[in-house]
Amino acid sequence: MTSSQAILALLTSVAVLSGCSATDTATPPAGAATARTTVAAADCGDAATKVQEHVTSSEVRQVTVNGQCTNLTIDTALADDDTVGGKAICEAAGEVAYTGDINSVTVLSKSGAEISTGIAGASCLP
Repeated sequence: MTSSQAILALLTSVAVLSGCSATDTATPPAGAATARTTVAAADCGDAATKVQEHVTSSEVRQVTVNGQCTNLTIDTALADDDTVGGKAICEAAGEVAYTGDINSVTVLSKSGAEISTGIAGASCLP
């Protein structure tokens, strides 16, 4: 293999490995969200919107579908120790979230700490 072929192979490998997803699933900084928003991964349906409309807590800041449409994450303004509030939001979300490939719900505090999680067919855990 010549050096130009080796360089081309290397560049092709880097391009393939570095850009597989156009969807940004990063959680915004806690202070950045001032209104409730929804973010759906490409072709994940309207699960994020359904949850946003169903969960009435004013503590919800953003609802995001992650991964390959398997997880729904709810960013809140709750404190890290408010597992009761987190569980209530998780349970409410679970009433409408488990459609398509979504099989788990995660509720995050204001700082980004996980305060509740749930899976399809089971109660949420604090």
